[in-house]
This record gives sequence, C-alpha cells and structure tokens, in this order.
Amino acid sequence: MSEDMDSYSDYFTHNGIIVGVLSLFCGFLFTSIAILLTTLQNRGGILGQATILFLTLVFYFSLFVLLDNLEMAFHYIKNIPPMTLKIRPFFNLLLIFYLFGTSTVFMFLLFDLLYLAVVSGIVWAIIVTISINSTVKRFYKQSIKRYWKKEP
Repeated sequence: MSEDMDSYSDYFTHNGIIVGVLSLFCGFLFTSIAILLTTLQNRGGILGQATILFLTLVFYFSLFVLLDNLEMAFHYIKNIPPMTLKIRPFFNLLLIFYLFGTSTVFMFLLFDLLYLAVVSGIVWAIIVTISINSTVKRFYKQSIKRYWKKEP
C-alpha cells in the first residue's frame, strides 16, 4: 500500500462509485417521471398511474439509500477534515433531499393526479420518518460523540 493511501481508500473509492451510480439513477427516474407525466396520453388511467407510482416508489427508495450511503462513511473515518465536521452542511443536504422527493408530489398535483399525489405524499412522509429515525439520528449521535458541534 502506498504512503498517500490509507486503509479506507478502497472503501471510499467504492463508496464514491455507489454514490455516483445512485445519483445518476435518481436523476434518470425523476426525468422518466416528468416525461411520463407530460407525454402519457392516459395518465389518469389506472395503468398509467400505477406505472408512475412504481417509478416514484423506486425513486424514493433510491434517494433513501443514497442519503444513507452518504452518511455511512462518517462511521469509518477517524480524522475527518474540519469542513466536514460541521453538522449544518449535512442537515442542508438532508433538506435538499427531502425537498427533491417532495417535488414529485407537487408535480402530481400540477397534473391533477390527486390520488397519486396523496399516496406518494404518504409514502414519502413514511420514508422521511424512517430516514430521520435512522440516518439523521445516527449522524447526530456521531456528532455528539465526537464533539462536531464545536468550532475547530
């Protein structure tokens, strides 16, 4: 192993690939939902709404896995760079993820798909609750344990 590589370099390279693929996949799903909403002739039908709901559920779970994967690295690093030690950027990232997931609900409302908006809003609220109870709590416990709230 070279001197400029630490024991976690391979893990972070692998983690970076996973984050990149998941980000690309989430973007693809969001674009697919938007294209289906604008071009589908019978989007009010049961088959059209079921297809859009399925893509939305896969999008929501992909966002959850992406966010959890981004947070997971903090458990394996001993010497974290000073900019990363701040809690606020992580919570800003959480807010962006949560708003990105909420945008699909507003897209459904925009196209008068009320039932689809309600179902996807409930599912998104459940995923956000699960995310707060797992990812956010885990990150916050790490920040308290390592005193990340203090200024360096």
